[in-house]
Amino acid sequence: MAYGRFMSNPSNAASKLLYGTGTGLLLVAGFGLIEGRMQISELGTGWIFILLGALFLGLGNTLSNGSGPLSSAFPNESADELAQRVSEDINTSIKDASVGSAWAELEANVLEEELSEQE
Repeated sequence: MAYGRFMSNPSNAASKLLYGTGTGLLLVAGFGLIEGRMQISELGTGWIFILLGALFLGLGNTLSNGSGPLSSAFPNESADELAQRVSEDINTSIKDASVGSAWAELEANVLEEELSEQE
């Protein structure tokens, strides 16, 4: 399966993205400090980069541990678990569609009977 060879699970991919974004934001803040555009002693817009960078690094850390607020959106599951979950979702969708189709057919039959009784 291509999932196992070329991609990591959703939790690892998202945590790497959060780590990279957090590191990038901290680098931006660092360059702002070096160039004198930001003062560490003054509360300004540069602090947004530091706070967001720390937040993203923290979220990435909790997500890589399998906990945190994003763990439900990015599950830490293997390729087999992912295939099983997707298969169950597809089966549920097929069952829901067939039940909806049966209800529509039943409703159409009832309407036809009511129309034929009125004539």
